[in-house]
Amino acid sequence: MNKSIISVAILVIIITGICLAVSNNHNKSNGLQNVTVSQAFQVFLYAPLYIAQKEGYFTQQGLNVNIVTAGGDDQAFASLVGGSAQFAVGDPTFAAVAGEKGQPGEVVGALLNGVPFWGIAQNKNIPIITASSQLGNYKVATYPAPNTAYALQEQMFQNGGIKPNILQGAPGTLIPAVQKGSADIALELEPDVSTAISSDGFHIVYSLSQYYPDFAITGITVLPSYVQSNPNTIQKFINAIQEADVFIRNNPAQAATILAGQFNVTPSIAVSALKNIVSVNVIPSNLVTSQEGWDAAIQLRKDTGDITGDAPYATYVNNSFAESASSTYAQ
Repeated sequence: MNKSIISVAILVIIITGICLAVSNNHNKSNGLQNVTVSQAFQVFLYAPLYIAQKEGYFTQQGLNVNIVTAGGDDQAFASLVGGSAQFAVGDPTFAAVAGEKGQPGEVVGALLNGVPFWGIAQNKNIPIITASSQLGNYKVATYPAPNTAYALQEQMFQNGGIKPNILQGAPGTLIPAVQKGSADIALELEPDVSTAISSDGFHIVYSLSQYYPDFAITGITVLPSYVQSNPNTIQKFINAIQEADVFIRNNPAQAATILAGQFNVTPSIAVSALKNIVSVNVIPSNLVTSQEGWDAAIQLRKDTGDITGDAPYATYVNNSFAESASSTYAQ
């Protein structure tokens, strides 16, 4: 993410947050505590957040949660700074990116772990790729730089000793690019992967989770001041997400039905998508952010120039809430 874009986004959200924020953690609604979570995007992968809402886990914890969509990882974090949200869901490394600008965040939970991107091809002659060096003959369509998908795909080429051969495209254009012959492989997310397999004859040729099994890709972030003033609220929020993780793992068909309705896909596609996500542990068994996953994500940000200094795990990650939730609710 370009540093000037990050700075402008944070400034804009600070101004709008100060002017427009109408609720805070002290407000009550029907005896529940009002909190707002700013999600980077509305995506299937954020399943635990939606399940916690739909199944009433937030309510059971005494929270009335309002989910708003920021439109990007930097905007989600900036919502915290502006005061329009108490929780941000998005790339956790923005806690450190903003920290270098004097406004650090604190990652209190891992909504997702690992890399949830799959390389899919329509040409049946493209085999399963088990090593980076096998990418030499193929062009891969990804989301545009500096998106994490692009950065990791570029790194996969480089790890195989191959010059990156990448076609950059906006969401919704990658699969058509393969169909038109502009690329050989599309690096996609669920449920688009399962939809392409079901409807258009695609097949999975690799999963980036094979190469990046422990990667802090989506976190739950708050401001350090909020940790000091509202630890009980944070614990309740993390408890609800942990309960949702357990529900998804124990009741995949029911969870898929909920997500199918929310994302307008068939139940069979939702089942397939959720199965793929769970099978590579992208939806973790607990919300603890590992040092290995944090270090891998930070290194990627250093490689892209978004972070220039150190981003110590102990400075930006607080696992106390996730550990407590895991001991009480995880199965």
